[in-house]
Amino acid sequence: MINFAFCYEQNELLEFVKEEILNCFRYRDVKIAVKCYHNAYELQRCICCNCPDIIFYDRTEDGGIMHSVILQAKRQNKQLISIVTQNKDYNPSVEDILLEPVYIMPDKSRRQLWAYASLAYETILDDADSFSYYVRPDYIHTPVKEIRYFVSEGRRTHIVSSNYRDTFYQKLDVVEKRIHLKNCQFIRIHKSYLVNARYIDGYSRDYVLLTTGERLRISKYEYYKTLRRQLQDSKRRHSIPFHFTEG
Repeated sequence: MINFAFCYEQNELLEFVKEEILNCFRYRDVKIAVKCYHNAYELQRCICCNCPDIIFYDRTEDGGIMHSVILQAKRQNKQLISIVTQNKDYNPSVEDILLEPVYIMPDKSRRQLWAYASLAYETILDDADSFSYYVRPDYIHTPVKEIRYFVSEGRRTHIVSSNYRDTFYQKLDVVEKRIHLKNCQFIRIHKSYLVNARYIDGYSRDYVLLTTGERLRISKYEYYKTLRRQLQDSKRRHSIPFHFTEG
């Protein structure tokens, strides 16, 4: 079971966040474990015996003590995901990189809480070789090596694998951030396309040719330059005999 923690000073806010996220997973018929804390000191006393997997908190609470406590929790649980509310007055610390992945939530509205709770949960479900997403009534786990590409359509993303095509609700920008945490190489070639490099057989300025014979359009010259650089770097680094041709 995935362990959630919420740390907010105001009891009313703490209860709101807890209930909304519980409602999110009740809707999906998923059980989660929940712990609530009012400050960094309460959290610190508990992380040794009950370290969360996902924690929601405000960065600036408790005069910066929260940051050191979250670092302590990260050392205890390497998979910890932090979800913090956006704060324009916050000055990033060089140690923030040690907390990755950290997701910055714009506000504590119901919509944002559900979206970020789902994102963190799916990231925790993943391992280095699979990608997880929700299609009611279940979470689907797809081996990354079988995914040919993702294509977005508004807030929905279609996943196209070797065996099937499916659709789930998540923006492609979010999918891209999640997939970059894995042992794989996916390349953005279009605002709407994220392609697995292992299925690329050739490319030109205007399109990518897949090993399946499909052609996917490259929308901007910047995407083309990035594609070319990443494929050449990958070929050089791994000595892989890619059959990339320009034309």
